[in-house]
Amino acid sequence: MNFKENILEFLSEKEANELISSFSNESEHAVILNSQKMSDEEFLSLFPNVIKHPCVDHAYLYDKNEYALGKSIYHELGCFYLQDPSAMVTASLLDIKEDDLVLDMCAAPGGKSIQASFKMNNNGLIVANDLSKPRAFSIVENAERLGLKNLLVINNDFEKIYQNYRDTFDVVILDAPCSGSGMFRKDDKMIDDWSINKVYKFQEIQKRLIEIAYYMLAPGGTLSYSTCSYSKEENEDVIHHLLSHSDAVITPIKHIDGEYINPKDPIGVRLMPYKFKGEGQYICQIKKPGEKQAHRPEHENKYQKLLPEVLKDSDVRKFGDTYFALPYRFKDNDLNVIRYGTKIASESKGILRYDLHFARTLNCNDFASVELNDKEVNDYLFGNVIRKVTNIKGYVLLTYKNKSVDIAKSDCQQIKNYYPKGLRKKFY
Repeated sequence: MNFKENILEFLSEKEANELISSFSNESEHAVILNSQKMSDEEFLSLFPNVIKHPCVDHAYLYDKNEYALGKSIYHELGCFYLQDPSAMVTASLLDIKEDDLVLDMCAAPGGKSIQASFKMNNNGLIVANDLSKPRAFSIVENAERLGLKNLLVINNDFEKIYQNYRDTFDVVILDAPCSGSGMFRKDDKMIDDWSINKVYKFQEIQKRLIEIAYYMLAPGGTLSYSTCSYSKEENEDVIHHLLSHSDAVITPIKHIDGEYINPKDPIGVRLMPYKFKGEGQYICQIKKPGEKQAHRPEHENKYQKLLPEVLKDSDVRKFGDTYFALPYRFKDNDLNVIRYGTKIASESKGILRYDLHFARTLNCNDFASVELNDKEVNDYLFGNVIRKVTNIKGYVLLTYKNKSVDIAKSDCQQIKNYYPKGLRKKFY
């Protein structure tokens, strides 16, 4: 069976041809704002020729040839995240509350965890997992840049530990590994690599993952299942497998302009690139019967006298000589933790050296701050010392247009450069 024969199981000949023809089109690009750092009004004043995303709040489609957003100083300062237009729909559909406990099972590079954090206003707790350790570190990089403080980034195989988390998470996001037909437009090699055997191989993985995800979902909670595959074997068939092996209930998804619903099996929705801008996505939401329970977040901070006041309501831990903080405590004894919330500071001989991650979680009212002008912020991000007279001696939060840049040290005449060497670059 070839790819076209596979999709003809639910598409008409005309629709199949339209889908295949769309693979030769240019990829679409989108951006979602970190509204704690940049408003829609400010973004539009800087990049006026973007187009509002059809169904995602604070998100826009843009022309990569006109706006190189990934190279913008505002990207560097964590004001937005770049993502495929259809991929960002999945998390936008979730009704996530600020105090929810969320699991993103296959999270890297972190797009859906990042969106969840935005929706939760950096509160609650998101366990962002990836089986690949290098890919899990990519989540940390994004969390640092964006100033996210409610992500517990881990590198675990839940097949081995899921029984320790029965009925635990209010929301489980399963963006399942798949055969990758939704990547055909981005990578020609994916077309040559596709086979029906590969589809069935991933289907077995998906069936097991969705069973595990549902096991860990709390009563009253929501499981979001998505893939970037077009094959029904990896989408509707996987959902039917869960329905036949559990008490799961399908949750209707609100109408999306440009959606495609399989007329032969109307479970979930598809975003197809010939109908909806983006690389394509299958999305289905599932509910576990029962009543959702309210959380009573616990935290401990025995280092409160040493660390800034802004951390007083956080769960602070010290690993080696480094301090980390989460909004509240989570049982993580059997987890391979890559990043415990926010990396606050490292301590040497009783002296703290604050981390960039902590700086990016702050605003001007949280810490003694110094505002940089255009030249100064560019010089700092390039690694230069800033010669600036201030009335503050010691650590200062550097800001640019009220956006946190870093924490550095001032002697009232100049500011030392603490920006990580691996991030230094010119922006002008």
